[in-house]
Order: sequence, then C-alpha cells, then structure tokens
Amino acid sequence: MRLSAALASLGVLAGYLALIPLDPAFGLLQPRGGIVMLGISLAIANGLVWLSRSARWPLATRFQLAAAGWVWIVVQAGAQLYLYIAAAA
Repeated sequence: MRLSAALASLGVLAGYLALIPLDPAFGLLQPRGGIVMLGISLAIANGLVWLSRSARWPLATRFQLAAAGWVWIVVQAGAQLYLYIAAAA
C-alpha cells in the first residue's frame, strides 16, 4: 500500500508537470503554491499512509490515517484530471 501511494503521488506530480506547458498559470512557484506546495501536501499524505503501518496505534487509528492519506491523494488526482481537461479545452 505504501508503494502504490508513492507511485500515485508521483503520477499526480507528473500530471502537474504536464499542465505547465498548457497554461501559464501553472509552474514551480505560482501564487497557488505550484508544484512545490503540491509536493509538500503529497509528502504529508504519504507520511500518513506510512504511519498507518505502525503497530503503535489501535486498528481504528491506523485505518483513519491510511484513509486520510489516500483521500488526499485521490482528491489531488481528481483535481489534476479536472485541470488538465479545463486547460486542454
């Protein structure tokens, strides 16, 4: 699960890189944060997925950590898809 979360995050970052030539509003340090802020937020989401494998917490907490991390990764992927469709049109 950790490897798939990391690969999904890399896919989202690659999708953002594909948006840069399509629209000048996307870049490394744009006012909305750019790829730097996206990378930081995805690193936090991956950290939650990694922490969910720790046996220190009860099962419910581990599930919540994994769910929160995956929800954020999926939301970012959906936003990338929406932005790519909007920029290509």
